[in-house]
Amino acid sequence: MADSFDGLKALDRNLLMDRMAEELPTIREQLGISVQKLAPKVGIEEKLNLVEKGAEKLQWSEYMSILFVLWNNDIGRGIIESKGLFPDALKKAMATNRNEHMPEG
Repeated sequence: MADSFDGLKALDRNLLMDRMAEELPTIREQLGISVQKLAPKVGIEEKLNLVEKGAEKLQWSEYMSILFVLWNNDIGRGIIESKGLFPDALKKAMATNRNEHMPEG
């Protein structure tokens, strides 16, 4: 049986991070939120503007922070879904019940 993390291992994280950076200005515009309002919510106040301009690269943890902030908004969720920025393999890995794998003791 395939491990629930197999799909996650196959994800092109760099592609996802680059796509998020590229799409973020449009996503923000659709949500009506400025860089100044979004940046503190995702914890990268100094960097977000540079990421959007292509001067800095996102780290995986930053991608995940942006993803979850946007995912917690109904409109943001729809946008993220439509752009494929939260792939099914990542959703599946995030939904795995890790308690099943905890050692007893």
